[in-house]
Amino acid sequence: MVAKGLRKQIILVMCLILLSFFMISLSGCTERQRKNLKHFKSDIIGLKRRVTLYDCSGKVIRTWEGRFKIEVQGSYISFIDDNGKDIKLSGTIVVEEL
Repeated sequence: MVAKGLRKQIILVMCLILLSFFMISLSGCTERQRKNLKHFKSDIIGLKRRVTLYDCSGKVIRTWEGRFKIEVQGSYISFIDDNGKDIKLSGTIVVEEL
């Protein structure tokens, strides 16, 4: 008889925990939480991106595509391309998430 009562309490507690987790997840993520999750994903596996370098007249000099973690360091950006090369760029750069 005692085991049945304990079992019911455990099931009730588990249901309450699941219900509260469900209610929290329904409230949705705030913009800050989404941004933090994106930063975390970028740090772990990188994000699929296209980096384009332009000259002063607006012509494309070079484009890189791949999974990059881009670091802004002063007046330039740095990333490692798919060939394992450390790329450092400054100037007119557009970074697109694909």
